[in-house]
Amino acid sequence: MCSLVLLSACSGTDDSSSTETTSAPAAATAEAVSKDPVAVCGTLFDGGDDSIVSQLTALAGVAVDETVLTQVSDLRQELVGAIAKSPTDLASAIEGLRSPLGAVVSAAGSGTPDVTVDSEAITTATAELTTACEDAGYTVPAA
Repeated sequence: MCSLVLLSACSGTDDSSSTETTSAPAAATAEAVSKDPVAVCGTLFDGGDDSIVSQLTALAGVAVDETVLTQVSDLRQELVGAIAKSPTDLASAIEGLRSPLGAVVSAAGSGTPDVTVDSEAITTATAELTTACEDAGYTVPAA
């Protein structure tokens, strides 16, 4: 007496191969959508004064207190999400913005007095991100 599992095995059909065949294009489509540089740039620049980039530039040179540290941490997490959705060249430019925020978190966590957000690093990284986004076909809003 064959069980249902054995009957399936005896029939010569392999359901897992048909699943792999149908899910591969879906995975490729999801990958292409998630790595859309124009969409990622929109996430970073759109929103006027509330955009991620505007918030970062507003923090440049600001002394870090608890409120600023919370904002820095939140923005850093937003950038991590954007990096995950970005093609390599854009991810590198976004990392340039995330890096000075990591330095702020580390310095504040170690008890370093008078921590400020590195204005020069933010300005340089913002310029590099602007160029990367424009190169990707995104129109960066006027500041």
